[in-house]
Amino acid sequence: MKKVIAKILKKALNKIGVKLNEEEIEKRIKTPPSLDMGDYSFPVFFLTDQTKKLPDELALELREKIGNIPETDFDDVQTSGGYINFFIDRKDLARKVVWEAITQNHKFGSSKIGAKKRIVVEFSSPNIAKPFGIGHLRSTIIGNSLANIAEFLGYKPVRINYLGDWGTQFGKLIFGFENLEMKIS
Repeated sequence: MKKVIAKILKKALNKIGVKLNEEEIEKRIKTPPSLDMGDYSFPVFFLTDQTKKLPDELALELREKIGNIPETDFDDVQTSGGYINFFIDRKDLARKVVWEAITQNHKFGSSKIGAKKRIVVEFSSPNIAKPFGIGHLRSTIIGNSLANIAEFLGYKPVRINYLGDWGTQFGKLIFGFENLEMKIS
């Protein structure tokens, strides 16, 4: 959504003679503290020196340059002080998300963000000298779920189950063999 806002703002900024690339604009787009202020907000204070205008005036001018944007997912665009506030059309967004979920079926939400990258997921780690308990089951399920999510995002997960605390068991075995050897001789 920030990318869409950045494109809209870049066009409006170009119209008033301000040259910013979309990445710079996107970095400055924030989420307001209250939904009454919009879903996304763009402060114009940093442009006042460059444009020689007050923040309120600059925000109003940019809002005018933005004009009507019916082709986007925004219900409204407003100004408040030195901010341009974008309100998302929630019904339209929900409709699009549900449609994507229906059409993409089991691929919905997947991505290639982790393509050709490996990720290590270590889980369970039971002590082999003690019984396997419910806590081990919990961490095994969580670890496997995280590995499955990583795989869904394109990563190649390496699942590792580290069996911890070998010292006690082998110490007991060595003690047992030493005592057994003495009794046999």
